[in-house]
Amino acid sequence: MSNAFTPSPLPGNHWQPCGAQYVAVYGTLRAGGVNDIRRLRPSIVCLGTTLVTGTLHDLGWYPGLSLSGVQPVLAEIYPLDDELELALDRIEGLWPTDMGEYAKRLLTLPVTASITAPEAHAQVQQELQVLLYEALPQALRNTPVIHSSDWLSWFSHQNRPVPEQKFQLRSAADNG
Repeated sequence: MSNAFTPSPLPGNHWQPCGAQYVAVYGTLRAGGVNDIRRLRPSIVCLGTTLVTGTLHDLGWYPGLSLSGVQPVLAEIYPLDDELELALDRIEGLWPTDMGEYAKRLLTLPVTASITAPEAHAQVQQELQVLLYEALPQALRNTPVIHSSDWLSWFSHQNRPVPEQKFQLRSAADNG
């Protein structure tokens, strides 16, 4: 189930959170990626993984995911609060100016978590409503499709340069 999140207009163009308690990351924000989410919040813990159905695209040093398509795409699930969401909106080019590359989507997805106890290992699955940043059609036009479910693994085999090891913000205010 997918719902677009469209913030209500607020006086003075104020930022508004989507209300999700979790975020699904599938690209540079994954553990080990150039924008590893743990660099924003060192104590954050991955709650599990999910497979999002869509089409993964190569946008250079980062991916774009369209929710149309049948490809399973690996995503990690992390807890989300307003402060982290605002930081992610800046990274994805949605705040303070919308660059027109991504949209926020609220999805209900099955999340698998591994539980390890001294003498047992189990996997638990639960449905969670998560925020996911979907690449918009105009950002994906004429871009190659990635035929891999794991963007981070795929990218590591491409022998491409990556940006400096810091967060790359794509909003107009940060690039201008």
